[in-house]
Amino acid sequence: MKVFVERLDNSKNWDEELSYFQGGLFMTSAWLSAITNNDINPLYLRFILADKPVAIAGGVEVLIGKGPAKQLLFYSGIASSSNDPFLIKKCKYELYIYARDNGYQRVVMKSYDNQLYVPAEINKFKKLERMEYIFRLDSYKESVIDGFSRSLRRKARKAKRDGTVLKKSYSVEMVEKLFEFLDETYNVRQLKGYGAYACLFLPFFGRGEIEKLVQARHAALYYAERQNEILSMSLVFSYQKKAYGLLMGTSRNGYKAGVPSFLNFELASILKEQGYSYLNIGGVQRDVKHQGLKDFKDQLGTDIVGSGEEVTNFLNPPLSYFNPLLNLKRFLGDLKVLPWRFKKSIIDIIDLILNKRDQI
Repeated sequence: MKVFVERLDNSKNWDEELSYFQGGLFMTSAWLSAITNNDINPLYLRFILADKPVAIAGGVEVLIGKGPAKQLLFYSGIASSSNDPFLIKKCKYELYIYARDNGYQRVVMKSYDNQLYVPAEINKFKKLERMEYIFRLDSYKESVIDGFSRSLRRKARKAKRDGTVLKKSYSVEMVEKLFEFLDETYNVRQLKGYGAYACLFLPFFGRGEIEKLVQARHAALYYAERQNEILSMSLVFSYQKKAYGLLMGTSRNGYKAGVPSFLNFELASILKEQGYSYLNIGGVQRDVKHQGLKDFKDQLGTDIVGSGEEVTNFLNPPLSYFNPLLNLKRFLGDLKVLPWRFKKSIIDIIDLILNKRDQI
């Protein structure tokens, strides 16, 4: 039987449906309303099979570059309580048809907080695997620190003995301090040999969106303080007793004092006491230069959950004429036998032609 795609006029009852279909935080009305602006419109889709809703997907319509062409962006994948790969494949195919027939140029599905990801690949989408680290706060463990490695436990406890305390703020003025810490963390990581990376990794998520989340009290700034000095800060998005650590920055003094271990432990412990079901602290960039961050997260005793980002080629002319270049770029990226310098020279030419229209 055919699956039909239905676009909803508004977000009324959306979060209730999302909860039923076990969707993640990045499809909630709280998140999508924070991302929405004059150029970005929310999109609420329902997938119907035999007159019954079987899945949903919430995302946004965004422009491709500076031109008039639009694409669909979903921060998380299709949500369906059945977790049936065959059904999700049908929904994914119909989403592709819906986008193509309605004049969209591309569909991008990220996988943030997509904890029930089901491998259901179709050839219309290209997949990139990723993983996230999740504190299960509703587990039987009495204390979050039980899952920490011995060295991280020692650092967290020492920071607490030295007088470090965790505080919480909904002050928009504190956002500036968060950005200072993000810059300092970036500088520290460069000294440690990390590759270049974007601190604000979520598409279309910047200072304005952060301030909107904080003002609406859908995100809070948790910070570790000792003797009136703030040493580390984390921006945490929370909704319906679920939480996601969006950003975290630490000063040089904070790193020396082992404060990242303290902040993760105290934050997870407080949320556990407040009845939260989980705290997702996100993933790690795939670059091997970020191995240090991966090693740190591996020692936190979290669940490691795999998922996949998926994206289509361009769906309609004139941009679809560039699809051979897109495919060549992916092929070169995956090809191991050619030197990177040679591949990069070709990829740079392709990027110049595409003018970043394949990026989001």
